[in-house]
Amino acid sequence: MLDILVYLYESFRMVALTPDRDALEKRLFAAGFEEADINAALDWYANLAGSATHERLALAYDRHYAPEELDRLNEACRAELTYLVSAEILDPESREWVISGLMELGGEDIEPDHVRWMTLIVLWSRGLIEHLPDRLH
Repeated sequence: MLDILVYLYESFRMVALTPDRDALEKRLFAAGFEEADINAALDWYANLAGSATHERLALAYDRHYAPEELDRLNEACRAELTYLVSAEILDPESREWVISGLMELGGEDIEPDHVRWMTLIVLWSRGLIEHLPDRLH
């Protein structure tokens, strides 16, 4: 899933409008991605792009991880997430979307690099990418 999201980010980050879902599916399939992976990635991204902001969540700076999150997100990944929030690169709500995306990665071992890519994708989808420090790009 992350490969598809990175492909979308790299292909459309400088474009004001992205193609509709059917056009994206065709393009991703032509690029060699599997249909099930395409659907999972586009479904997750559609939920992210259409999400409303939650005021209570905006104040939730402390994060306690569920057991399944602790199993998937190693200490280095959790430290990266903590850093991104403390550096105000991620707000708590965006952090939750990053974690949601990471948990959807299936059987992959999740590394801090995955956290950084998912951060870029979440911030891009929310229109916040231009506010990023150069060190994250």
